[in-house]
Amino acid sequence: MQVKQNVQLNTTQSIQPLLAKFGIETADIMVESLVLDSREVAIHSAFVALKGHVRDGRDFIPQAVSLGAKVIIAECDTQQEHGQTSMREQSLIISFFNLSAQLSALAAAFYKYPATEMLIIGVTGTNGKTSTVQLTSQLAALLDKRSASIGTLGSGVISRAGECASFGETINTTPDAITMHKLMAQFAQDNVKQVALEVSSHALVQKRVAALKMDVAVFTNLTRDHLDYHGTMQAYAQAKREILAQPELKFAVLNGNEVESKQWLAQLPHSVTPVVYGMDDESLLLTDAHQVCLAKDVEYSSQGCRFSLVSSWGECEIQLRLFGRFNIFNALAAIASQLCLGKGLTDIATVARQLVPVAGRMERFSDETSPTVVVDYAHTPDALKQALLALRQHSEGRLFVIFGCGGDRDKGKRSLMGEAAETCADVVMITNDNNRSEDPNAIVSDILAGCIHPEKIQVELDRKRAIAMAVAQATPQDIILVAGKGHEDYQIIGSETVAYNEREYVKQMFERNIT
Repeated sequence: MQVKQNVQLNTTQSIQPLLAKFGIETADIMVESLVLDSREVAIHSAFVALKGHVRDGRDFIPQAVSLGAKVIIAECDTQQEHGQTSMREQSLIISFFNLSAQLSALAAAFYKYPATEMLIIGVTGTNGKTSTVQLTSQLAALLDKRSASIGTLGSGVISRAGECASFGETINTTPDAITMHKLMAQFAQDNVKQVALEVSSHALVQKRVAALKMDVAVFTNLTRDHLDYHGTMQAYAQAKREILAQPELKFAVLNGNEVESKQWLAQLPHSVTPVVYGMDDESLLLTDAHQVCLAKDVEYSSQGCRFSLVSSWGECEIQLRLFGRFNIFNALAAIASQLCLGKGLTDIATVARQLVPVAGRMERFSDETSPTVVVDYAHTPDALKQALLALRQHSEGRLFVIFGCGGDRDKGKRSLMGEAAETCADVVMITNDNNRSEDPNAIVSDILAGCIHPEKIQVELDRKRAIAMAVAQATPQDIILVAGKGHEDYQIIGSETVAYNEREYVKQMFERNIT
């Protein structure tokens, strides 16, 4: 559940001392905001026109002028143009060299460096950013540290129960530089003490967080992704490592079971302390004498998992209500971050069992007399396979899976989804998942093309009925994975978008005692 939060900032100031920090002399003009989108320009705005990666913001200067922008800060192509000014109607246009790279510093100065008032944890990596950020913020809240998060799920203050008082949605995983520092200012004014944020490779290359003070950088893992943007895996990997250049960085929390972490260690500045987290087993790659936060003797159950935590801060037993090996990694990264920032190991062990998963990401619903139902966003063959393999470790009985495939989308994956489901689950129930304009029965036929054990498979196109059927067939020892929708709150049937919240439906089933 998200509760809308509204924190008003008073940012009215003269543009003169702000730009003086960047070697620009200009008139004493009062502005109330910096904006990147010309459609958001108001009479007291300073419109920032960047030479962007996709669009050139300078093309929108006429629109900003027509909307009454007092000041326009426009990126220029040469150092010689830096600081030059001109008037267009009532708007003062100021040339700023290398503005894209300097925007984070400009925004930090405009909002009076709010990040310096808080502890900041940046999380980067291909997978696990969202869960690690949410678990980190939850853990801080459980340790009585007012905390907030920024990332894929939006931004806001996190409660002890994992709920978010939202400051708004984010268009990108990592917001633009102006939005980032505005959020930091809102958090600081709202008495937030710690912020965890997702840091994408795009954001690092585009310098969106270049001037953001960061205390801890967390690296999760690296797999193939975003090569349409970065070109090569080498460039993608180097982009991730750019986070090591963050101002005032003190700790780098690295996945010890990830080979890429060796490159991170090689590039680590002497001022940054490495902390290795991960599984203390044969897959551990970083075995040198670093500070560590490792799990060993892991036990899985239908209620979650438990393990012995071996760390440079001491040893203890950790219990989690989370499913999957990957969630142990996410939790270890969160725990290591809090240890770096001075939290006590005993306190962490006491509250860790209260951590809850990200909404719609291996989210568990259960009681003592019913099967466990897990709602997850998995909607690709590999994601479905990995989710089922993770749940198999927790299952004391049979493993059910309910899933479908989207219409008017990649038909080639449908048989692969069927194969993954049939191979990894005991009972397979095929249903609808955004069929759009396609015949649902045709989609089912495509899925069945990858299956060779018809005795395992049932078809029920109504998702609610499919869930109810699976629950009726299962025992309290069984686990039912409902895959594909996750946190989404709609179904696309034909040309109509229908309200459908799978998490709420499953939750209500348990509240009615599965009747």
